[in-house]
Amino acid sequence: MISFLEGRLLTAGTEAVVQVGGIGLQVQLSALTAELLPPPGQDVRLWTHLSVREDGWSLFGFIDPGEREMFRLLISVSGIGPKVAMSMLSRAPAAEIARYLGSGDEKALAGLPGIGKKSAARLVVELGRRVPDLPAADGDPDAGSGPLSEGLAVLAAMGLPRALAENALRRARSEEPELAGDVEGWVRAALRFI
Repeated sequence: MISFLEGRLLTAGTEAVVQVGGIGLQVQLSALTAELLPPPGQDVRLWTHLSVREDGWSLFGFIDPGEREMFRLLISVSGIGPKVAMSMLSRAPAAEIARYLGSGDEKALAGLPGIGKKSAARLVVELGRRVPDLPAADGDPDAGSGPLSEGLAVLAAMGLPRALAENALRRARSEEPELAGDVEGWVRAALRFI
């Protein structure tokens, strides 16, 4: 199995191509992960899951091992295939899906692409007790309190959905890491990515 790949990003987007040695590997990514990629030409590391089916092989890439773990949990449920799992992870970060599952929030799960009421109920029943504790925002130590939670609160007060706000804050932090301690500056920078 291919655990991760590290190489030069040739093309970005949800169907990225990464050159590893002399080989270009096409990797399927969630929209949230695709937004966090560096510009083409730079090095990238992606955690991977190889899906082998009779009609072809597909390589799925994730920004961190927690996102890959959530993907693997989701596809373990009957009726949830890799495309639906990637659609879910495109709309909400893995930590947010973990919160929905852990709290039994079927309504929030049913709001994700490809998930109806029956699928949401099945996800809660099958995964509710197996869901891992995933850190929000790439393992940010102040995800529960401090600058990240303050930034999320400010953006939520502006009416932004949590997933969109968290993604914008993560992108702003990767572009301008020196702002992560300055909540006001960090929020201003995050607004440019919305």
